Amino acid sequence: MKWLWLMLSLAVTSAQSAEVMATGFGKTVDDALQNAKTAALEQVTGTFVTAQATLEGDRHHSRTDQYNGGLIRTHQVISVAEEDGLIIMLIKADVDTDKVNTVISSTGAEITETVADQLEKARDDFEKTRRIVAALDEPAQAFAVRVTKVRYRNRGEMTDVEVDGEVVFNPKWYDDVRLMARTIGRPVDIGSAWREALWGLAALTAIVNPLITGTAFSIARAAQVTPKASEEYMACFGKDNGWDVDECYEIRHPMPRIMGGHRLPLAGKLVLDDGEMGLGRLNVDSGWQMLLNVQVGQRIYFSKNGKERKFLNPGIVLFEKGKATFQHTFSERTATIGKATNVQFDLLSRI
Repeated sequence: MKWLWLMLSLAVTSAQSAEVMATGFGKTVDDALQNAKTAALEQVTGTFVTAQATLEGDRHHSRTDQYNGGLIRTHQVISVAEEDGLIIMLIKADVDTDKVNTVISSTGAEITETVADQLEKARDDFEKTRRIVAALDEPAQAFAVRVTKVRYRNRGEMTDVEVDGEVVFNPKWYDDVRLMARTIGRPVDIGSAWREALWGLAALTAIVNPLITGTAFSIARAAQVTPKASEEYMACFGKDNGWDVDECYEIRHPMPRIMGGHRLPLAGKLVLDDGEMGLGRLNVDSGWQMLLNVQVGQRIYFSKNGKERKFLNPGIVLFEKGKATFQHTFSERTATIGKATNVQFDLLSRI
């Protein structure tokens, strides 16, 4: 048993840290060291980059934010060299791969240099993650509107038009958010399939041979670790709202614009050769098909697989295949419709 706990302890330690070699370049020793540390973090935890462009008057501004998860616990300088005016430094770094440094612990009352470094890193992480989440919290990026069918009923000079459409997630946005969550976030445990399989195996073993001792039940109980409640915001991802949630990650910051409600305002227009003609506005109710806002302690039942999940973090659940359908009708002069090239619907800003 002691050996088992030792193996588990080593597994946890290795899962939370890694020792890597990294090279950094810079005009000064400090710059080279900082770049080497960044390279070490990128090797272990990856990098997520987001860019924003804005236009203020006649001036164009762009901003790029980059996040490297993790924290370098210790580092050792292996070599330092100079070539063509650049300092080249090779280091060996012990990287802590826990990306969300929410709690920092130390022994004693003294605020050590290590604690100060961790607090500075946690502060920088908090601000970087806030900017990255804010950049992706944009409905215009998240949602796409497409027309699936148009029916025409002519009445001489006038024509009645019935449009079927749907609002879906922009695939690139969905993939970006999932990659962002994996890069900057700590996985959230909402239960796993193998634990349920252990319970099923234990029950089957007891039915088939009631004389066998409850070893399987003991293993299953050991696997049923109760996750702790947290106030950290999370992002979860699933196929659709009938199946289970595939993965969840703490992202620290909410997405208020995406989570702002399930009513999506649209504006229709008829595209003409010489301009556009408005077709009015409508609100599309996603009906929990595309996303869910969850609170601490909330239970969600997934009907297609008969599972209920209890969420212990506040956050958002995004369903990749979810869609909100709508139908819009209008009447217009037949000659005008004949000159049109397209029927479009655009998402309006909710904030």
